[in-house]
Amino acid sequence: MSTVQTLFVAVLGGLIGLRLRIPAGALIGSIVASALYNILSSKGYIPYNFRLVAQMVVGGYIGLSFSRNSLFQIKSSILPLIIMVVGMFTFSILMGLFLHKVAGIDLATAMLGTAPGGIAEMSILADSYGADVSIVASMHLIRIVSIVIFLPPVIRKVLMLLLNH
Repeated sequence: MSTVQTLFVAVLGGLIGLRLRIPAGALIGSIVASALYNILSSKGYIPYNFRLVAQMVVGGYIGLSFSRNSLFQIKSSILPLIIMVVGMFTFSILMGLFLHKVAGIDLATAMLGTAPGGIAEMSILADSYGADVSIVASMHLIRIVSIVIFLPPVIRKVLMLLLNH
């Protein structure tokens, strides 16, 4: 019964997130609702096979985002892309090591919590590496909410400065 209850809470949270027009509201709403449900009741449960299906759905969704056009665009900007990836990996590894040393978070959790990626993808990886999924998801949720709140005004300001000069 707790699986049905957990799925109900997750769907309800996702619908609330969509209704409130939160960016990635279905995902963020279901995460928050499920977390609250589990914190308050300790009854949240999703069977392992459901997790596998969720991974396949996320994999299919990501796979469908690729097109011939996107591959051509990537090909034309391969050097800046490589530099960006190396820079992001380097920074996330250093931040993961920093969190591990300073905050005492286990290394796998710290590395996955600071890795560039989405909540769903990093949480799935955290689960498969035995890291603390709740910490990884929380770190990415805070990062994404911060980006959604603070990045648009910064981008507007940068664009105004660049386009007015």
